[in-house]
Amino acid sequence: MKNRFFNKVNDIPLNFKFLIIYLVCLLIPILVINAVFFERFAKIVDEREQNNYRISLERARADIESVIEGCIAVSHSISTDNVLYNVLDKSYESHKEYYESYDSVLRNRLNTYSDVYNYINGLKLYVDNPTISNGGNYYYIDDAIKGSDWYRAIESSQQRILVQAYIWYTGSLPIRQIPFLSVLREDPEVGNNEKILKIDINMDWISRIMKRETEYLNLYLVDPDNNIVCSSANLYDFNRVQDFIRIDSVSLDEDTLVLETAVGTAGYLSGWKLVGAANMERVSNATQDTLKLVLPLAGACILFSTFLILVIVRSYNYRLKKLSKHLLRLNDGRFDLIEINEGKDEIGDVIKNFNVMTVKIDTLINDVYKLELQKKNLDLERVRAELNYLQSQMNPHFLFNTLNALLVVSVKRNYTDIADVLKYLSKTLRRLLSWKDDLVTVEEEILFTEMFLKIEKFRFTDKFEYRIDADQSLMSYLIPKLSLQPLVENACVHGIQAIKGAGLIEIGISVHADGLRVRVKDNGKGMDPEKRDELIRNIKSEAEISTNIGIRNVYRRLRLYYGEVFFEIESCMDEGTTVSFTIPATKLQKGQNSVTTGG
Repeated sequence: MKNRFFNKVNDIPLNFKFLIIYLVCLLIPILVINAVFFERFAKIVDEREQNNYRISLERARADIESVIEGCIAVSHSISTDNVLYNVLDKSYESHKEYYESYDSVLRNRLNTYSDVYNYINGLKLYVDNPTISNGGNYYYIDDAIKGSDWYRAIESSQQRILVQAYIWYTGSLPIRQIPFLSVLREDPEVGNNEKILKIDINMDWISRIMKRETEYLNLYLVDPDNNIVCSSANLYDFNRVQDFIRIDSVSLDEDTLVLETAVGTAGYLSGWKLVGAANMERVSNATQDTLKLVLPLAGACILFSTFLILVIVRSYNYRLKKLSKHLLRLNDGRFDLIEINEGKDEIGDVIKNFNVMTVKIDTLINDVYKLELQKKNLDLERVRAELNYLQSQMNPHFLFNTLNALLVVSVKRNYTDIADVLKYLSKTLRRLLSWKDDLVTVEEEILFTEMFLKIEKFRFTDKFEYRIDADQSLMSYLIPKLSLQPLVENACVHGIQAIKGAGLIEIGISVHADGLRVRVKDNGKGMDPEKRDELIRNIKSEAEISTNIGIRNVYRRLRLYYGEVFFEIESCMDEGTTVSFTIPATKLQKGQNSVTTGG
């Protein structure tokens, strides 16, 4: 089972193995780790923000409770002022007598508390004594007072101290209704008359406490009847206040976090609570900020790791492909060295050992070849015999075409003076007979071909022109004899002769990176692709074919000398034909330019 598993792993291509390693060991772990980190961090941010919300809520609650408790403390101080209560319990014979007591005792007795405690908006003491006059901080409990909401609330309450919110109107012009928050204290056992102390809390003070926390929460101070007494959301228009807004009528977003806490534990604060509405957008923004940090880091890690993996994969893959390619070449008997920077890792060691092995095998094969020199010489003789056979086949073919051309022209035009043609023919025959080497210089081949072109020029007269483009530096290179003339002859017979207009043959010989290139181009009738493909098949066929002898012999002799050569035919109907071949640069040779042109 274990071996089977490892065999399956060995069958996986190297690129896929690296891809698996990249996905399983790198990409997926990075994504998972960052996802877990982000989730955990988002949870921490959420917990931190919720804790901030609770702290904000508690801070506002403590301050509001402190304000109410301060008012309670003031009410205790006033309730223990026997001098004040005795003056208010006294029956006065006239207003003058009351104002004398008012000026001497009552006038500033309650105002000192308002001056000390800024959050107290007003102090009023209501007494069931009809002999006092309404004014300042002291009022008689008449029917209008008994009909007020706050009076009915304290009267119906079982507690002596009550925190009460209510809608009241201003005592000065312009008269408008505004919400009030007051601490009410009733002391029926003190003195002879009913007394109710009403301490009005400054609502702006409470509002400032709540608005201070708007960075975290929208706060609502809610009374026991679920009415919103004050809020940081500016719910009330002081010009058009008719009644309190209930907390359950406030519409909140679905993602709003609602927190609430009791304002205090004292009996007079029973039912009072502070509600905080926290918009989770703050948490969302904090999470987005975290995401903006995590994503670039994760992306940078992934990009860097991917780049590193690609570099490593390319290092392995490139060298292994090179090694595999050269191993395949061994099947063709090619023992080429791997010429790359093999490196110092295990693959580099394999490439080094391959190069050493290749050199040893090549040396061994050369040694074996030396033992078979005699057999090679015999094979060489066979090749030379075949070349001579092909050459002997070319000479009669050429001679026949030349004589036939002379005959046709002489009959057609009644020429009697053909001395020039005979002179060219004589030089041509002499050159054929004098050529003993298989390889001749480019210069010799061009001169021989030019003599043939002059004969053809005589044949076609004004219908035929030719151009030869060959650099003088190329004249000493060696090429197989009769490798250019048959191509020119083929262009004349099958190309130029078949058109009505002026014919042009261009010969080009040039050197390129891949070797010496010979090109023969005509503007003849050309051929269609099917005929061109058939011609190429005939030229490269090993079977003996009676057609296309000249161009076929050129190709075969090039094959015998140089092995595989670039041999191409390009042709289009009515546009001409181009035949070209390239002698490999590694097999080019140079000779001496010694051309005999005597007649």
